[in-house]
Amino acid sequence: MLDLAQHTIYRVQSDEDYSLNPSLFDRTNETFSAFDYILKQGYDKWLITFSGGKDSTLTLVLALEYILKNPGKVKRIDIVYSDTLLEIPSIHEFANKFLCYIKISERLNHIPINIHIVYPELEERFWVKVLGKGYPPPHQKFRWCTKRLKIDPCEKAMNEFMIPNETAVLTGVRFGESNSRDQRLNASCSRGGECGQGLWFEKSKSLKVGYLAPIINWPVCEVWDYLIGFAPLLGYPTGSLKKVYNGHDTRFGCWTCTVVKQDKAMARTIKQKEWTHLQPLYDFRNHLWESTRPRETRVLRKDGTVSKIKIEFRKKILKELLSIQDITGSQLISIEEIKFIKHLWNIEKSNS
Repeated sequence: MLDLAQHTIYRVQSDEDYSLNPSLFDRTNETFSAFDYILKQGYDKWLITFSGGKDSTLTLVLALEYILKNPGKVKRIDIVYSDTLLEIPSIHEFANKFLCYIKISERLNHIPINIHIVYPELEERFWVKVLGKGYPPPHQKFRWCTKRLKIDPCEKAMNEFMIPNETAVLTGVRFGESNSRDQRLNASCSRGGECGQGLWFEKSKSLKVGYLAPIINWPVCEVWDYLIGFAPLLGYPTGSLKKVYNGHDTRFGCWTCTVVKQDKAMARTIKQKEWTHLQPLYDFRNHLWESTRPRETRVLRKDGTVSKIKIEFRKKILKELLSIQDITGSQLISIEEIKFIKHLWNIEKSNS
């Protein structure tokens, strides 16, 4: 088994230039000490929410490496990947390949790993809400998407196998990601969470499970150092993440996301040769936002304020979406969703 102490760890400056990064060994030991801590608290069943992003990937790799070095201590590890069906294709492809690697890796086949890929309920999916029910695309004042598409399916799955006082949820949150996240982490500590010396741990009184952020103090540069410079030596296919991100400050969401003003992640994705054919998705996202903003595309309430998207415009959007699906060769909406959307249209027509 490869060990950090037996290999020189590098900080990646460019594709050709590497310089020594001795602090990575200490950072990894800090994370492993956090794992020791929760095991002493009795949390020997671990649950990891995986997105395919750098932080959740690092959290998962470190957890697996710890378990390999401490066989028998962790009784079960559940990995939950919440697929919104709208993931940016490059990150979606990486996530699936990474989970596939975990399934077939001989190094990991003795670990009690359970992989769960979850999806939104049919009636809660993005296109059902927008095209079937007329929801306007999400924005800062009406961010209806995240809970329905990602959080609820994930929590439903987690609740099925969380065991009170035995399950710890490992998250990839880190200080320094954003001011708002730092404030939430500090607030958690002030409410009784264990924090300091590389550790952030909190017990849920209602669910009786633990929440651990094992990479809480990892700076972004060292996250990349491990994923690009060391994890591939262990066999993990994380070296490609650098290309997937195409810039270390990229933040991924859905390709349809209209909460942000500009989708930088998708813009960077389509600049890469293998993803240029997805330019129509980027253009459609902008078109979706702009075409559903005017009052003439919306039903008006009695007080004159805008409500849902008119059904004739929803039909137009579906037609355009199907055209882009044919052009790109990527499934953007399922037959099941289309049938349910048309069912909702018939109900709406009969009630009007």
